[in-house]
Amino acid sequence: MHWSLAIAQDIVEKRKEKKHVVATGITPSGDIHVGNLREIITGDVVYSALIDMGVDARLIYIADTFDPLRRRYPFLPPEYEAHVGKPLSEIPDPEGGRSSYADHFVQPFLDSLDNLGIQIEVFRADVLYKSGLYVDVIKEALSRKEELSRIIADVSGRELPEEWTPFNPLCDACGRITAAMVKGYDVDKEEVYYECECGNKGVASFKGGGKLAWRVDWAARWKILGVTIEPFGKDHASPGGSFDTGTRISEGIYNYPAPYPIPFEHILLKLSKEGTKAKVTAMSSSRGTNIPVHEMLEAVPPEILKHVISRVRPEKHIAFNPSLPLLNLVDEYEREIGGIGGGIAGKIPFRHLITLVQVAPVGSEEFLKVIKRSGYAVNEENEEELKEIRKKARYAENWLRTYAPPHVKFEVQSALPAEELKNLSESQKNALKLLEQKLPLRMSTTRGMLSAAMLENLSAEDWHNKIYEVASTLNVDVKDVFRAIYIALLGQPSGPRAGWLLGSLGPNFLRKRFEEVGEL
Repeated sequence: MHWSLAIAQDIVEKRKEKKHVVATGITPSGDIHVGNLREIITGDVVYSALIDMGVDARLIYIADTFDPLRRRYPFLPPEYEAHVGKPLSEIPDPEGGRSSYADHFVQPFLDSLDNLGIQIEVFRADVLYKSGLYVDVIKEALSRKEELSRIIADVSGRELPEEWTPFNPLCDACGRITAAMVKGYDVDKEEVYYECECGNKGVASFKGGGKLAWRVDWAARWKILGVTIEPFGKDHASPGGSFDTGTRISEGIYNYPAPYPIPFEHILLKLSKEGTKAKVTAMSSSRGTNIPVHEMLEAVPPEILKHVISRVRPEKHIAFNPSLPLLNLVDEYEREIGGIGGGIAGKIPFRHLITLVQVAPVGSEEFLKVIKRSGYAVNEENEEELKEIRKKARYAENWLRTYAPPHVKFEVQSALPAEELKNLSESQKNALKLLEQKLPLRMSTTRGMLSAAMLENLSAEDWHNKIYEVASTLNVDVKDVFRAIYIALLGQPSGPRAGWLLGSLGPNFLRKRFEEVGEL
């Protein structure tokens, strides 16, 4: 049983609501990255499990666009120092292409969710506040300020200053939402009176003139949107943390039951350079130690990214290494779950495509020939099939370019790498010569008469068997035969699976190359 089904069954058993709302939320302070994606995918798979059980459910995403810019992050220009403290929805796009800073990071993420096939209702926090949906909960919070202060102190152990209020006004002079203090309010007029650090005194509406403090906002959101289930990072689930505080506020102030919690461990980014130990770091939008979701989806198919996260129970951390470990997970997916892509594309292993895209350019006639030589019957008249092949091949290209370690990359040498071949032993040269002799011939006929013999292409499996046969015949270590093949073809002592490589290259090219080695 998948862990999501176990959680869904527990929810149905413990919660008696007729309709469930699974809520997720991310602050778009920077690129929304693979680490953030765990919250969405955790919510999505639990939501899907509920739907499969016949439960009426919704999946929602709240973009925390009304949160302030905490500081000028390293990726921002110096002039953004002036925007620190302002809501993300009210700050201009750093690149000028979208309506706001928030939208600059939210929209690519929403496009990625479409690519991942995740159907989700989207709410922007600034729109929720400006629409008036928060008015009633703001009134309740202001009128019960002392109770809120006491709850936060009791649960978190943190005493709040006497002047603390649960509402942070948006100063109409400096534009910051972190610098003004409420001095009074009028429930009937639905406005607060504030004084800001910048010296401004003003009036802020309950409708978009400010926002609730984080712990109060979270609990208020549950009631406003009818949230019954929510995944969140384990830091919020610690004793005295945000969820404990939110539960007390939700039940004690807003008379609303806290949602079913699904705390999850974080995804750690694991990167390594060739020959060095992998370095593990926490993913962070503000520090730039992350891989944006939309960038990752350029290098691997969406089903792989979902598999990487959904295969692991929420309480276990994920060390995400986009290099060889990710390629191994692609192998696992194709072996245990199914091929990636439609038609012939789904039959070509992703790892094999890593080889093929380095033998011939994607989209070229030669690329199709290479695929056919590898044993896949491509119908060149079927444009949809060709499209699927090119799409999968582009993923392979991008993964190679961005995440592949150096030893995975190679280039078929158009000319004989004579210098590298000087160190081949006599037995290695004999092995290549014998391989050349084992290339089978086939006869073609013209008007019933035999014409010139042509070399017949061998499959990857045939080549693999012949390599071991040659090693046994000559009593040579098979590793030395592999090494000789790679040096002769690639000019380096290692490479991809030799059977795949030899099967993808033309037999005439191979015979000529192996003959040239023998003539050295």
